[in-house]
Amino acid sequence: MSDNNATTVSKTHTASSGETTLADVLEFAGSNRFIELRAKRSVNLGSNTMVTTMDLGTFLLQSMVGNDPLKGPVTQRKPDVPHAQKMARFIFKGLVNYTFKKWEDAKRKIPADVVTIKNDLGDQPYYAWAPIVASIRDEMREITVAPVQDSPGELILKLRSNQMLWVVDGQHRRIAWGLVRDYLQQLTRDRKYTKSGGLVPAELKQVSDEAAPFWHEATTIFTERFSITIEIHFGLSIDKEKQLFHDLNNLQKTVLTSQAQAFDQSNPINIFTHRLKDQEWFEGVSIVEEGRVDWEDPAWMKLDSLNAVNARLFLNQTTISGATASIITEREEDAWSFWAVVTKIPGIFNRNESVAAQPALLKSIARVYFEILWGRKPEGKEVAEQFLSRLPTIDFSHNNPLWNIEHLNDEKLSHYPALPDYLPDNWRQKSIGGLIDGKLRFGSRHNESILVLPGIIRYLAKLSPRK
Repeated sequence: MSDNNATTVSKTHTASSGETTLADVLEFAGSNRFIELRAKRSVNLGSNTMVTTMDLGTFLLQSMVGNDPLKGPVTQRKPDVPHAQKMARFIFKGLVNYTFKKWEDAKRKIPADVVTIKNDLGDQPYYAWAPIVASIRDEMREITVAPVQDSPGELILKLRSNQMLWVVDGQHRRIAWGLVRDYLQQLTRDRKYTKSGGLVPAELKQVSDEAAPFWHEATTIFTERFSITIEIHFGLSIDKEKQLFHDLNNLQKTVLTSQAQAFDQSNPINIFTHRLKDQEWFEGVSIVEEGRVDWEDPAWMKLDSLNAVNARLFLNQTTISGATASIITEREEDAWSFWAVVTKIPGIFNRNESVAAQPALLKSIARVYFEILWGRKPEGKEVAEQFLSRLPTIDFSHNNPLWNIEHLNDEKLSHYPALPDYLPDNWRQKSIGGLIDGKLRFGSRHNESILVLPGIIRYLAKLSPRK
């Protein structure tokens, strides 16, 4: 057969069999990645949308955020990376606990470094995320769908790789998922616990041989099995996308701190506070979750104020956010010792009898105890025991002029010659409180009073100065 005949036969064979050559199709080559999503049609306040689910690995590949003018029109605020890192810790916590339970159920031995990480992350009764809201900016005629047989209202949504989901609500969740994915990939690749932004304790360095399979399985679970729900909007103009972002983020009501702390069972300080208030030391003491506690109210304190005292006690911080289970567990025994003594201070639950009944002074007492045990220059258990033994003997009455130090003139202050050694140099510039109807009431600016009151407490407890 001649070459010409061979060519003719080849073309005839191609036409009849539907086959062709690579050279014939290269110029028509487009995307080499498509995804198909089974989606439910819905109407959100008159706007046609679709609701679907997607595994996290695919979502991170198929989504973008409109916060960078180089990527396209900006319809988002700038990202808050510290906020995303807190979310990443929550996501990592859920993943570790899920994988941990799978290994327990399979009766597999849990590696020691994984146990350390799980204990540091803590646990909670339930894990879940809110749905993501996204926009596909393509015209609807450019988006391919196929009806689902025998399922009215459902469609198969077929997206090319360049038909991105532009995140309208959920950019920080997306950043957090990316942080966790990247850390898991690094963990399984390098077998090292590198700097993680708080995902694992800093003292861990090398992934043990026993832990490597755990992290490989966790990575697979995270990218292939963990999924999210997405509400997709179509064909929005940039103005409409901006409006949607505004409405989703500005028409929400933030949960009150008191109610959030009443419900939350994940933060280890919050858990400690709930256990604390149920102790017999607080029998008959009213600790409320909502509203205000004014001077003449029968309630002793709000729950969030008690949490703030414990934030000072455990971490010397203003809030309980950032508390890790490992640190709180390590310090918990000393914290119980602290409260066992504090609740024995005369008049501790009566504002009219003792200044120690006010959150400002309790925070200051807690700060002194923290600095003795866990500060930058800890003084040790022996000093902590001395402090606790002397605490109930301190004069916390309203008649003690030192609590009204903001209004003590230099002549009266001279009666306490060693006291200036216990106070910061600029203590006169701090707002602390004053007498009202003969009762010393500390002001609301606790971040200022807590710079001065601990020094007075150390002075009265006969401890050495600590500036």
